[in-house]
Amino acid sequence: MPKRVLIVDDDKEILMMLQFALKKLGSEYEIITAEGSVEALEKIEYESPFDLVVTDYVMKEITGVDLARAVRRISPGTPVVLMTAYGTKRLRATTESLGFDGYLDKPFTVQKIRGIVTQMIKTGRSTRGTAPLESSVVVSDNVLDHLKALNVNANARCVLLLRSDGYPVHVVGEARNLRVANISALIAANFMAAGELANLLGNQREFKSSFLEGDGYNVYAYDVNGMYLLTVVFDANRKPGVVWFYTKQTAIVIAPLLTPEEKKD
Repeated sequence: MPKRVLIVDDDKEILMMLQFALKKLGSEYEIITAEGSVEALEKIEYESPFDLVVTDYVMKEITGVDLARAVRRISPGTPVVLMTAYGTKRLRATTESLGFDGYLDKPFTVQKIRGIVTQMIKTGRSTRGTAPLESSVVVSDNVLDHLKALNVNANARCVLLLRSDGYPVHVVGEARNLRVANISALIAANFMAAGELANLLGNQREFKSSFLEGDGYNVYAYDVNGMYLLTVVFDANRKPGVVWFYTKQTAIVIAPLLTPEEKKD
């Protein structure tokens, strides 16, 4: 069976060049491409497992670092290599906790990327079919009641409780046709970007909430206790102030109830 390699970059020309270069490795490799992080998330979640993911660092949707976090959650046995012009030494320091399996400094040669792909396939920690990391939180009946009440009071389409790393812990309401895992990862990535913005602005604390306004639906997310995010998806014609009020009140109430050791009642 061919080894499946996913290459991710939002520059179409670079993506085509890398695909062409890696196809020269032969029929034992299946080279799949994704034009950006969102497309990559869809492939990782819904297609057959990959033996290796090679992703650019700077992309328009979410960064390669945030994509790697999602890969760790969805398919923890899949090695991830990061391509970057940022500077490997500095990047290693900021991404040490993620444990990337390799880095590629831009610009790099065709021989270099072929070499790292073949090396990672031979020595990487890929384990096909490895189960995704499960949340250590089991939502108690008490927390669940508060989430249901928020869904009713906010007149929302759905309420999502997420871990800060983007793992969807629980969903209340109408979530059909929603790609919950992708939405959760993007909301978490948005909060991480907001944290960087807070630092740049000199804020002593990170932002507590974010609001995205759309034609059909709005999305409001609130930082519960640094470990979880409470997210409400609601109709665009709904007054956001009401949603903000009930979301914040719910977050305050459930914050002490949400710990990694929580057990179901």
